[in-house]
Amino acid sequence: MTKAVKTKNELNTKNTAVSKPAKAPIRGRRDLSDVNPELTDAFIQEVDEDVKNDNLKVLWDKYGLLIVAFVVLAVSAAVSFDKLHEWKILRNQNRTQNYMMATQPQENADDTIAALQQISADNQGIFSDFSKLQIANVLLGENKQEEALAALENIIADKQVNEEVKNIALIKLATYRVDSLDYEKFAELVRPLTEANNSWTPAAQDLLAMSAIKNGNIENAKEIYNGILKIKDLPESFRNRIQDMLSSISDM
Repeated sequence: MTKAVKTKNELNTKNTAVSKPAKAPIRGRRDLSDVNPELTDAFIQEVDEDVKNDNLKVLWDKYGLLIVAFVVLAVSAAVSFDKLHEWKILRNQNRTQNYMMATQPQENADDTIAALQQISADNQGIFSDFSKLQIANVLLGENKQEEALAALENIIADKQVNEEVKNIALIKLATYRVDSLDYEKFAELVRPLTEANNSWTPAAQDLLAMSAIKNGNIENAKEIYNGILKIKDLPESFRNRIQDMLSSISDM
């Protein structure tokens, strides 16, 4: 190769090198290969927290007053519930104390009745109902039977009285009426319990059988007693009594 050709080739090589300028670095990009990953995670977390805080600020600006109102109501409700619970406990304690004081034996039965009537008039829930029942007991203790039985009848007829208290009143009334009513009227009196199939049913049926015996309906009484013995979970002492009654009328 001649010297002229060699020179020409060298010039072409230099021109080619000049015509291919070096790539400019992309703006904003840096090599992160040497960056600590923990620092990167911390930076991302910080940005994420800023976004959350910014969203929270927007939320607060829009609903701040409603949030405050809700918190106040929630706290007030919790406090009110506790106060209401304490108030109910205190009220029931006071009612129990008043009832116990009213039922204490006193020299004058009229004073006892007056105290019980006051509790009944004050609408003190179950204590008002118990007071009505206790008034009848006091009247019976004073041998004022008709007044007492009338008080029991009023309890039974009162739709506002607790159902269990009404059942007690009916059993007590039936106990005193079993000697004075004929079988049909007595059966009608105790029908709410004899057909109720509840805890008072055996006692009511026992009284009905006694009414049958007093009115000469022995076979009817036997049938009632045998029906009582078929009741499940009958107290053993009560079952023994019914069996004794059956034995005593078996030859009648």
